[in-house]
Parts: sequence; structure tokens; C-alpha cells
Amino acid sequence: MAISPKLIDDTPDYYDLPQNVNNKGILYEAFLFEKLKGERLTPRGFTPAASDSNAPDIKFMWKGNPYNMEVKLNKGADFGQSGLKYKNNKWELDGDKGLAHVSMREMLKRMGIEDFVNSRAGWGGLGQPRLFKLKEEGLTPTWADKQDDYQKFKDKYIPIPNNTVTNYYKSKNINYIHIGGLGTYYMGADPAQMVASSNMPRFQADLKLRIRKKGSSSNPNYRFSLALLLASTPNESEFDIENQDSLAVLTDNQVEY
Repeated sequence: MAISPKLIDDTPDYYDLPQNVNNKGILYEAFLFEKLKGERLTPRGFTPAASDSNAPDIKFMWKGNPYNMEVKLNKGADFGQSGLKYKNNKWELDGDKGLAHVSMREMLKRMGIEDFVNSRAGWGGLGQPRLFKLKEEGLTPTWADKQDDYQKFKDKYIPIPNNTVTNYYKSKNINYIHIGGLGTYYMGADPAQMVASSNMPRFQADLKLRIRKKGSSSNPNYRFSLALLLASTPNESEFDIENQDSLAVLTDNQVEY
């Protein structure tokens, strides 16, 4: 389905926060893992994904079976991302060959994202960024190069289908998501059939895609990328694995192993 070129807003996202805040996501993931582990609700030998985007952040046990869960620090986190490169006078999706990255790029292509970025509503007609010209010459960017590209290639926001996040994590065999400050949800499917024994709701939210530059505040390095973001806040879940009452529901439905 092609995406309308309508822009939404310029609301700051997770990566606009101070540079070291990214570590908080991994710390939060580890915090939840330790809570579950303390209740014997994680599979033996499992460790959190940390920076491995192809692995689940957390595995939890329900009635003797393990299930994958994605963890987000808060509603301002990105819910998936992809790289962008400028090659042969056009923008292309970019990234490594890991399954999660390939799945994301294929999904974005089907949505017409490359066409949008190359259109006048996106970055079409602006020419080659200094970053990619420098790469062709084997040079690294300076602060002046970075400032030039940042001023020329303004961030864009476009609406995307509300099932994008669910479909992306489904491709990674992840059906549950926890968002700090909002709680725990199932996405699309509930393979553990937890709804029957808990008040866990389905994840539902409006989504947007940010087309952006992403760099460090401490050096001139930067790149071009895409990020899936929430455009609306999901209803708060009454089921929250941070809370003892919800952990008790998991424990009550545990099978000793």
C-alpha cells in the first residue's frame, strides 16, 4: 500500500534525548529480566537481547512454555528502524543482512517508503548529501559537513498503517510487548492464550515514520535512517509485568521446570 505524502509533525522522538539515554533501554530490559528471573519466569540459560536486534528482548514462561517479548523503555522509543543510503542518484533502504533488518526493509518497500523519500515531498531533488560524497572519496565528515546536511535534509514524518509494528514483530516471532509507563500487551495474536487468565489488552496505536539524520552530539559522525514511532498513546494496560499483581498471575500459571 502506497503511503500518502502528508506530513504529521516534528515531535522529538527517543533519539532526540541526551546521547547516553540509549543505555537506559538496555538497563530497563535487564531490570525486567531480573524481576522475571527472580520469580522463575524465564527459561533456563536465557539472557536479554541487549543490542542484538534479531533476538527477543525477553523470554517469559507461561504454563511451562517460553514466549518472546519486546521491551520499550517508554512510549517515545523507536519501534523499529532501517538505514538509508544515497546511491546512483536515488535513495535506497539500507542495513545489514540479519533477518529482522531484511524483514523491515521488505515491509517498508511494500509500503512505498523508498518512493516517498525520493519524491518532492521527501528528499527528492535535493541531490547527494555531503556524507555520501565524502564516503565515495574515502573521507570522513567534518562538523561543517554535518551541519550542511542537517540544514538541507529536514526530518520528515508520515503516517503508516497501524499494523506495521505488529507485523514487524510477528516476523521475529514476537507476539508480546512491554512499554514502560504503559504496561504489557499482546500484538495481533495471543499464542499463550493469556487473555483468558489475565486482563492483558491488545496493542493498538496510530503510528508514524520518521525520516531523519541520526548522529552523536560529541563528534561529527552521522547517518540517515528511518524509525517507527507511536503517533498516539495506547490505552494503559492493566497488566504490567513491573507490578507484583501481574507477576503473581504469571506465577500462578507457571509449571515447575
